[in-house]
Amino acid sequence: MITKSGLWLIILGLLGCASKADDWIQILEHPNAADRTRAAIHLGEMGDQRAVPPLIQILKDREAQVRLAASEALGKLGDRRAVDSLIAIVHDPNVMVGLSVVEALGNIGGEKAVETLLRIAQERERPLCLSAIQNLGIAGGDRSIQALTTALTDRARDVRWVTALTLAHLKNPQTLAPLIDALPQADRELRRVMVWALSTIDPSWQTSAPAEEAINRLIDGLKLPNQSRYQIVQVLSEMDPEWKTRAGATMDFFVSQLTTGDLMARIQAVEALGQIGDARVVPSLLKALQDPNIQVQYIAIKALGELRDAQAVEPLVKALEHRDSGIVSAAALALGELRDTRAVEPLMAILSNTEQGVFRLGTIQTLGVLKDPRATTLLTEQLDDTSVQVRRIATEALGEIGDRGAIAPLLKMLNDQSAEVRWAAADALGSIGDASVADTLISIIGKGRIWARRMVRVLDRLDANWRERKSTLQIETYFLEHIDHPEPEVQWRSAEALGEIATPEASQKLLQALAQKRTLIIAAAHAFFIQNGISEAEPLLVQALHQYGTEEMALTYLNADHPVLARAAHIWARRQGMILLSSPEPGNIRWNGG
Repeated sequence: MITKSGLWLIILGLLGCASKADDWIQILEHPNAADRTRAAIHLGEMGDQRAVPPLIQILKDREAQVRLAASEALGKLGDRRAVDSLIAIVHDPNVMVGLSVVEALGNIGGEKAVETLLRIAQERERPLCLSAIQNLGIAGGDRSIQALTTALTDRARDVRWVTALTLAHLKNPQTLAPLIDALPQADRELRRVMVWALSTIDPSWQTSAPAEEAINRLIDGLKLPNQSRYQIVQVLSEMDPEWKTRAGATMDFFVSQLTTGDLMARIQAVEALGQIGDARVVPSLLKALQDPNIQVQYIAIKALGELRDAQAVEPLVKALEHRDSGIVSAAALALGELRDTRAVEPLMAILSNTEQGVFRLGTIQTLGVLKDPRATTLLTEQLDDTSVQVRRIATEALGEIGDRGAIAPLLKMLNDQSAEVRWAAADALGSIGDASVADTLISIIGKGRIWARRMVRVLDRLDANWRERKSTLQIETYFLEHIDHPEPEVQWRSAEALGEIATPEASQKLLQALAQKRTLIIAAAHAFFIQNGISEAEPLLVQALHQYGTEEMALTYLNADHPVLARAAHIWARRQGMILLSSPEPGNIRWNGG
């Protein structure tokens, strides 16, 4: 039986409605919301300005999906007649509609649209303000500079992230100083975005007057109490790798503080010297090991490890005999930083002493860093420990040492009850690099006990031709059979594994799924289609994202260096009522393997 809605669409099909905006305009009044939505979408794609007034009318529609489609269409049409009506619903109860309106205002532009975007950006109501900031880069131009530079001081990390990307788009030299000033308050990842923005605005920003002023100010700021000196030092290193040549007076100030009777001043001085990290202060830090306060000693040990100066080896080995557990643990970790094998036997003695079990984690980790095969047997004994953390760290340490004698014990750890330990064992076997274990690792993929993508990276290190092994063909057969399993979860895992294995037969099966438009399979193996740059997959990848997408999948699309996928990711996020924090650089999974 044909419904009234179906009959309507059949008639329009007979009239060739795809090419007639008037017919779609009529459907905007249809009683079925899905049809009104479809009509709005078509009108936005057709680009006929006659659709603007009727689309404005349905911005008041009772159904959110219709309002969403209408605002998207008006944004595509770019007609300023729609601005007032769009502004009226910018705070729509449905956040997806509000985000669509903000984007539409950015596309349309004009004084009223920009004023509204500026107001929303300053209101800091998420996620609308993030979208407004993004769109000010499109519509606002230099008018938005003041609001954006103010946003760089916002407490919210996501606001500063999006603002930095927007300023990079504007490329206005006036924004150099505010961006530079914002660096000390940012974490490492956010600083990476800000530095990218600075380099986009001015490739020589590090030698600019604002940068010079900021460096001198930061160096002076190291002397101030209650400062996050580690953060300041990191920023200085990123701004000027040679900054320490200017910091002599600052280092002299902290060295002088080591002999003061003020305990807090001594603590801050040792901490600051360690964070500055200049080899000239090593003798002063060695003297601090004799400080009467144990906290000063602890910080000095940590600082000596980070400086990696050979003068510190013997004093740190001596510190392993200390009665305080914190000092012993700090000394063990510091010796690992120094990479000096003179520490191996004293550390093994600590690990062998069951009464000193409290020191085990730091000792195990350091023995791995030192990469001395003498520790292999002792570390292997730790694999039977009841603590998951001990087993994991011991497993990682054996991988770092790379002794073939650890292969058999590590193979057993592939069946550990903890996924963390199993992953560590696989990584460790990959680090040892013995291709004889490849077949065992391949079988683990078939059991599904370790994520296929991670195991593939291990196998690539062991044997570049592992895909040609008989064991690979066996698990490939398993996944080829189970890609048609009635359970969606089994289909997903099988498709993901085939995409990672990517043998000719696995690839052919995925291409067949593409031809059959199996969006679940395409979603699960999206990395395969992206990395191989299969153009026929573009529309189905978009569809797969909207049907089965996750935030991780959307971020992969966004950073795949492909405009269609990036646009799909933004739309997906908007329909989830969220804004994706994009990376300024393409991700690891890039279109066509670029």
